[in-house]
Amino acid sequence: MYTGFDILESSGALRKHWLRRFVAGFIDIAIIFTPIWVVLSQIEVGNRTIIAGIGAGVVWLLYATICEGRYGRTLGKLLVRQKVVSRQGRRSYRQTFIRSIPKLFWFIFLPFDVAVGLATEGDPRKRWSDTVANTLVIAYYPPVPKAEKAPRPQPRNHEDLGPEN
Repeated sequence: MYTGFDILESSGALRKHWLRRFVAGFIDIAIIFTPIWVVLSQIEVGNRTIIAGIGAGVVWLLYATICEGRYGRTLGKLLVRQKVVSRQGRRSYRQTFIRSIPKLFWFIFLPFDVAVGLATEGDPRKRWSDTVANTLVIAYYPPVPKAEKAPRPQPRNHEDLGPEN
């Protein structure tokens, strides 16, 4: 069997999947990091970069667990049209917490999580934590609600016109 790295070489769809996941992660970390950095710039603390990095990891863990547990996606995943699904019934907060643990120390563990997921045999769309949590990130295009048709105007008969002049 092949690893995800082997399949990446020949599959444009898999490369697109991982690019979309990267973009979603970048959007999410920008959403999380910006307010943390603004707050830290207003107060006097030690090394702002380390504190912001750890704070962003804690917030990202909570944000991803709650959003993916409730809606199946974060804002980043929503924008790139991806969704977290369970491979065993309904998705749970426990599963989304497990798959989000590498985000706690995102600058070290998240790249490692992706690399291990791609280096192992099995579904090449999964990080290692997706395997442990039994989840999968898929492309998701929500159904577009059908527009209600306006009632067709009925032909008028002579009685509707009133008396003739």
